[in-house]
Amino acid sequence: MATDPSALDDSSFDRFLSEHDLAVIGFIAQDADAGLFAALSTAVLGSQPGAVFGQVPREHRSLFELFGVKGTATAIFRQRVGMYLEPGLPEPDLLVRLLKGINALDMERVRSELEQERAARESLAVHRVCPATRRGKLG
Repeated sequence: MATDPSALDDSSFDRFLSEHDLAVIGFIAQDADAGLFAALSTAVLGSQPGAVFGQVPREHRSLFELFGVKGTATAIFRQRVGMYLEPGLPEPDLLVRLLKGINALDMERVRSELEQERAARESLAVHRVCPATRRGKLG
């Protein structure tokens, strides 16, 4: 079943990710890339029926900036977790392999590892502060 990718903007992006378990997002910086992304989604849907496709046009710069995207790029989210973000548009066979691999991940484990990384970063930030400042001995 071929379907055009949903057009996403600042107000619909979060809702789109919330409503879909596996989402492929095309950040479209050039008009010609919109057609290429639509063709990519059509090529992949047959082998990955659970994936949904959305595209962010260049007019929505705030989303580009939020993800640090400078030009056309492809992102994959699973259960609202960013799993892949690379410049350009992948070949269909690569995208299928990526989606299969991402689908096979244990998301409970992924979330646990992300939480551990976040806690480690916060701990490191505390330790970077001058020891005298941590103990309240300045001033």
